[in-house]
Amino acid sequence: MLKFLKNCTLQTARTLGIFELVARSRWRQQNLVILCYHGLSLKDEHEWDPLFIAPAFFRKRLEHLARCRYRVLPLNDAVGMLLEGSLPARSVVITFDDGFHDFHQFGFPMLREFGFPATVYQTTYYSDYSFPIFNLILRYLFWRGPRRQLDGAAYGVSGVFDLASVTGRERALQEFLDLARARDYTPVQKNQLAAQIAAELGVDYAEIMRLRMLQLMTASQIAEIASGGIDVQLHTHRHRTPVDENLFVREIRDNRQWLTTKLGRQLNHFCYPSGQHRAEFLPWLRAENIVSATTCDHGMATRACDPLLLPRLLDSMNLTDNDFEGWLCGVGSLLPRRSLA
Repeated sequence: MLKFLKNCTLQTARTLGIFELVARSRWRQQNLVILCYHGLSLKDEHEWDPLFIAPAFFRKRLEHLARCRYRVLPLNDAVGMLLEGSLPARSVVITFDDGFHDFHQFGFPMLREFGFPATVYQTTYYSDYSFPIFNLILRYLFWRGPRRQLDGAAYGVSGVFDLASVTGRERALQEFLDLARARDYTPVQKNQLAAQIAAELGVDYAEIMRLRMLQLMTASQIAEIASGGIDVQLHTHRHRTPVDENLFVREIRDNRQWLTTKLGRQLNHFCYPSGQHRAEFLPWLRAENIVSATTCDHGMATRACDPLLLPRLLDSMNLTDNDFEGWLCGVGSLLPRRSLA
């Protein structure tokens, strides 16, 4: 009911011109919308995980930004102007987490076509390997495989897993991740295991490899987008945020060193993997000279925000046009909140 009422309210506000009125207001000028994206579907990933969207859907979002004259700013400029109180009207920042190959294939050329800057928070460990990220490809295979049962005995895992249920898929994922960890599998061995599981489930793994599904950008692709105007920033090396200070700092430093070696410049903006942030992380980030850090908390960034806890709008194909446009203009932030993902 809340969703229905909210959509009706937004539609009415849009029809009456309130969206445009608020978008032009001094209040909106003092607020920054940071859009958050993850992956652009190469095949059917958007049907599997809401963090992935279809390329055509992303194009519609860019068209709206252009048509309604939103000021898409580079992250560093926007953060500086936000803290100074000097943002231009209709300020927006576009960010992509993780740095998948699909950004290079679809996101990068579309952003260049529209002339929009963007930031990619690049995790780096799997950029050295030409195959999918292990935990993601397992989740995808368990979802996609036409055979809805998997007997773990052949792999040294006890139990028969019902892949028709979310619970069964989650249990299978955990068991196989535990197996790979216990046997200390290398990334190559993990990929071989994924290929074996794909064959048993009836999934064409050669197609997954050919499309480069769930793979990160390579070093050369990262250098290419950086030279083409995309701001590449930090997202930890192994996509994790340990609660131990030494391990946490190592993630930042390994990530920074990997990227600095390839890009030849220092990086000082950060995004929390999976949006996981804790109060104790903040002094650790400051000690590493991090200027800003973005979360997956929904909201508009204001001058009062801690720059290491900047909220974003996590866009997805579950977010209606009314919701998206309402958040861009500012009206959406004034209505009751619900999960937008």
